[in-house]
Amino acid sequence: MMLASKENAAKLAIASVSFLVLIKVVASILTGSISILADAVHSSLDLIAAFITFIGVRVSGRPADEQHPFGHGKAENVTSVVVVGLIFTAAGIIVYTAVKRLIAGASLELIGIGIYVTAAAIVINILISRYLVRVSRSTDSLALEAEATHLFSDVLSSCAVLVGLIVIRVTGLNIADPIVALLVALVILKVGYDVLRKSFGGLIDVKLPEAEENT
Repeated sequence: MMLASKENAAKLAIASVSFLVLIKVVASILTGSISILADAVHSSLDLIAAFITFIGVRVSGRPADEQHPFGHGKAENVTSVVVVGLIFTAAGIIVYTAVKRLIAGASLELIGIGIYVTAAAIVINILISRYLVRVSRSTDSLALEAEATHLFSDVLSSCAVLVGLIVIRVTGLNIADPIVALLVALVILKVGYDVLRKSFGGLIDVKLPEAEENT
């Protein structure tokens, strides 16, 4: 039952992220926005991460066998490390895109469409990431926790894009969007580092706190 819940959560993540990639690509084409395109790339990484999470959840749920007498639980730790790598990659893409916009600038069209699509993406990602957090806590799934973190990093990048689009629409200052995106990239890197540290702790079997050892 627990495995089924974890698999269902992973499947939901795949379906929702696939939808987000589609609407962001369409919005980037209609508006000509580089930042929305970068956000679509970020969501594509989310989609890859969701597939990896689904595979990790299924493998970790297998019972112990002759070659794996202690089970397959660490597969989720390995999956988490891979997802963190995608988080770092997404941060790099945001930085690259933001610097490119700072240098070259950009003129946008149909900004209203970009604003509505980005706002909708933020709401969807928040709902899905919160659901994944609940499932990860009830099933003790590091892979789902990492995926929830990855989706939340997408929320941060989408917020940067949304703020930039609103500022551009109100003031015409195209420089606002890439500046905010650079700040958010730093936050994403910090989140990724925290998950990476926790995942490596499970892989190398770090020493338990003294209070837990004495119980």
